[in-house]
Amino acid sequence: MNRREALTTLSAVALSPALALAAAPPAKAAPAAAAALDTKALAAAARGCIEAGDECVEHCITMLSNGDKSMSDCFAAVRAMLPTCHGLEQLAKLNNANLKAYAAVCAKVCRDCEKACKVHADKHPPCKACMDACAKCATECEKAAA
Repeated sequence: MNRREALTTLSAVALSPALALAAAPPAKAAPAAAAALDTKALAAAARGCIEAGDECVEHCITMLSNGDKSMSDCFAAVRAMLPTCHGLEQLAKLNNANLKAYAAVCAKVCRDCEKACKVHADKHPPCKACMDACAKCATECEKAAA
């Protein structure tokens, strides 16, 4: 065997795994985890929470600055809900594969906020609006997480 034959044989051996992979039929792509989720409904529900939550935060700040300590639980819950819903909105818009798991967490955070706002809902319209938005978002999240 001369050098040329040796190099040809070695090249064929080295390339055979790559050629086998190239000849194999392409594997079916696994469906994205979030493909079956209603991402538009999740994003819209998150947006509703964010908008209502922003108003509720402003209301809580005003009430707290006037000495009304009864708003502290509501304020804390809304402050936790806002970044959670911002994340939900972004993941839904991206149809991220982690959306289903994130929605389960977001549902719990929204239920906590709903509960905290309910205490003030009959007296303070921003709290009622936030409570309603959180209830809607939690419901959408629970559907997505199921």
